[in-house]
Amino acid sequence: MATTSSKGTDGEHIEAAPVQRRGRFARHCRQRWWVWLAAFCLFVLVIMIIIVYAILPAVSQKELDKTHLTLHSLEIRDPTATSFSLSINSTISGASGIASHAKLDPMTVNFYLPDSEDAFMSLPLPGISGGGDIPIIVQDVHTEIADMKQFGGFAGLLLSSKELSFDIKGRTTIHVGKLHTKVNYNEVVELKGFNKLEGMEIQSYSIISNDSDANLGGKVFIPNPTVATIEMGNVHIALSLNGQALGFGVIPNLTISPGDRQYDFRANFTEAAMRSLIGVIVTGNAALNVVGNGTEVDGVDIPWLTAPLGALNVTVPIVTSS
Repeated sequence: MATTSSKGTDGEHIEAAPVQRRGRFARHCRQRWWVWLAAFCLFVLVIMIIIVYAILPAVSQKELDKTHLTLHSLEIRDPTATSFSLSINSTISGASGIASHAKLDPMTVNFYLPDSEDAFMSLPLPGISGGGDIPIIVQDVHTEIADMKQFGGFAGLLLSSKELSFDIKGRTTIHVGKLHTKVNYNEVVELKGFNKLEGMEIQSYSIISNDSDANLGGKVFIPNPTVATIEMGNVHIALSLNGQALGFGVIPNLTISPGDRQYDFRANFTEAAMRSLIGVIVTGNAALNVVGNGTEVDGVDIPWLTAPLGALNVTVPIVTSS
């Protein structure tokens, strides 16, 4: 019986094997195309989940943490015992990477003293679009004091410190193209304080007659190296000379603004105290000790101003006379 034999060389058999495998793979793909499509979709879904829930939040938070807020002005007006009107002019800078092209939704931020867990006030901020220097401006926002003790501490630091800082914290949504994720806004704001009203001095005075409430008036110079404007109302003061009480005075309708400014003051001394004061003024070395004795607006005490002003004991020289 005749036998058959395979034709061709060994090289031809080796080349045929990959061709056969590719053919089988192609037939498998045609028959199981839906399996491969599902696998591809699952792969894309996993990558998107990683991007949206892992990479995007981490990168967005890292870039947002690089930004810095600079406070150009802070105005506290219309004070009451528990609230005030707040205006802020500030700039966020330092945005880079995706933060420079991102958008932040409007958010409410809380203000904290360093190392405190209790906010002393909150403030709604508008939406923010990424870029270079981003202005953040809020105007005349009615603000309730969230924690009187903490806010009193803030007011005390602002009046007594040369420099101070506070924390701003919030949570919002950042949008990067069609993607978005939640991020925390954490900022440490540094600014100059009033430094215990150092440099305050009486630059002119005069005797007042025919006034039952005051017998001395003049101009008091108060430097304000800060960016803060504070409406304080009628600031009542107790005055003494070399440890001897002279009487009481008032700086009426005081709104202390940035820069070097003069404000009116009035005082009421006993006749003996007036003689003592004039006698010292003649020597050319007169300086009064001034302590805050309360603030009031429309007859209502403002405790968060009264307390820190009462804690200050300011030596105020009389530099000129009239």
